[in-house]
Amino acid sequence: MKIAITGTSSGIGLRSAVLFAERGHQVVGLVRDVQRGARALDGVDAAARDRISLRELDLASHSSIRGAADHLLSEGPLDALVNNAATFDLSVRDARTTVDGHELFWATNHLGPTELTARLSPALASAGSPSIVFVASKGLVTLPRIRIRFDALDGSGWFTPTRAYYHAKLAQVMTAMSLAERAPRSWRISCVRVPAVRLDADRLSHQPPILRALYAPKNRLAASPDSIAEAYLSQIEGAPRNPSDVYVDEHGSSVSPPRFARDDLARRKLWECTQEQTDNPVWTW
Repeated sequence: MKIAITGTSSGIGLRSAVLFAERGHQVVGLVRDVQRGARALDGVDAAARDRISLRELDLASHSSIRGAADHLLSEGPLDALVNNAATFDLSVRDARTTVDGHELFWATNHLGPTELTARLSPALASAGSPSIVFVASKGLVTLPRIRIRFDALDGSGWFTPTRAYYHAKLAQVMTAMSLAERAPRSWRISCVRVPAVRLDADRLSHQPPILRALYAPKNRLAASPDSIAEAYLSQIEGAPRNPSDVYVDEHGSSVSPPRFARDDLARRKLWECTQEQTDNPVWTW
C-alpha cells in the first residue's frame, strides 16, 4: 500500500513511517521541514528508509496544503492517509494568526487535516478501499462539557493552548464521524483516541525548564510512540467501520465519542463551517 502520514520528523509520526515501511508499505512523510525529516531518518534501517519519501507540508497554510496535495495527486492512487501531525505548545500564551487569518492551533489541528483529506480524496478514491485515520486525544474525557465555539472558531478571545488544542481535537472526532456517514462504505474511516504519549528528548528540550520538570513524571508513565504507531497500522489494515463506531481507543476498541460530537446538527454545522474556512474543497467519492 501507499500511505501518506503527516508529521514524520519525530515521535509517533516518525515511528509510524518506519513501521509502515518495515511492513513493506510505500510511505510518504509530509513534514514542515524536509531537512529535519531527512535527519530523523538517518538512523533508520536502509531497507525501510528506501520506502520512505518526504514532501513539504505546512498544515497552517492553504497554499502549502494545495501544493502537497497536487504533488501527491500527480503520483496516482493513495491507499491511506494518517492525519497524525498536531501542534500543542504550552509555552504559547497568546493566540497566533496564520497567514490565512486563522488561529494557529485551529488551522494546524483541524482545518489543515480536513482540507488535506478533501484535496487528496481523488487519489484516495482511486485506491478503491482507502483508509483515513484522524487523531484525537484521550484528554477529551476530562472535558465532558466541551463544545464547538461556533461564534469564535478561531479562538482569539478565549485562547489558552489547552482550550485551543482540545477544541480542535473535538472537531476532528466530529469530522471523522461525518466523513464516515458521507463516504462510500468501502472507505475505512477512523479516529484514534490517543492517550498521553512519551515525548522524545529533543521535544522535551525545547520546553521551558518548569514545563520539563512538570512533564517528567507524566512522560515516564506515558504510552510509547511505537504502540500508537501499531494502533494506526491496525486501523489501516482493518475492515471498514460503521459510521457509529469510528472512534476507537489505542487498542482498536470502539469508545463513545464526546457528548457534543453525538449531536447530528452540530456535526453538520461544523462540516459546513469547515468547508467555508477551507475554500470549499471538492470531496471525491
